[in-house]
Amino acid sequence: MFKFPFGLILILALFSSSAWAQSDSAKYEDEDDEGTWVIPSMNEKHKPGIKLGTGFYTFTGGEMDNPTPMLGLNGTIYYRYKYNEKSAIQIETGISFKGSNFANSAGEYSRMRLYYLDAPLTWVRSLNKNNTTHLNIGVQYAYLLNASIFIEPSPIPETQKPALSKHDMMLVAGTQFYSGFVGFQVMAKYGLLNINNGLIPNLNPPLKNKDIHNFALELSLLF
Repeated sequence: MFKFPFGLILILALFSSSAWAQSDSAKYEDEDDEGTWVIPSMNEKHKPGIKLGTGFYTFTGGEMDNPTPMLGLNGTIYYRYKYNEKSAIQIETGISFKGSNFANSAGEYSRMRLYYLDAPLTWVRSLNKNNTTHLNIGVQYAYLLNASIFIEPSPIPETQKPALSKHDMMLVAGTQFYSGFVGFQVMAKYGLLNINNGLIPNLNPPLKNKDIHNFALELSLLF
């Protein structure tokens, strides 16, 4: 059963309470005016913010049979520092809900769900004169918080958790588009490390002692 990650709820709550700042009421003659809501520009030299998004996640490598993408969630708090007119460094910390579906038969594994703590570090390079379109490339460290595996057709995960490596390092690349006060990010991520530590014995289809690598294609909003 899907359980919404607590950390992502925390990020959403943080966004709702702090992403918008109320302007100074002294600017208005009407004392009863509640003010306006504003968001800092996306192109400032120092830009803290929140990134929320979704994505398609799956596995590559030879271990898992018939992987198909699943829809997941991601959310981070980020800080971007522009060290010159066209270039910046962006650091993030947050969580993601990922894994993969599998087109297997009854009695075989059908889903794997993973919760990760993510820490991407990317170089951001402007691609146009107005600094509204950017290239992002970098790496992401990911720490596995929890994992579960499902056997078709049961909606309940197996009591034994799959044995996976706690650590992953991902190569990330994509683009950012700034539209006024909101940014859009499309990012592809590939796990460089084999995270297979044996999974669960006697799984069907049978295990092959081969690699498992995370793969993600994410679409996010930046505030």
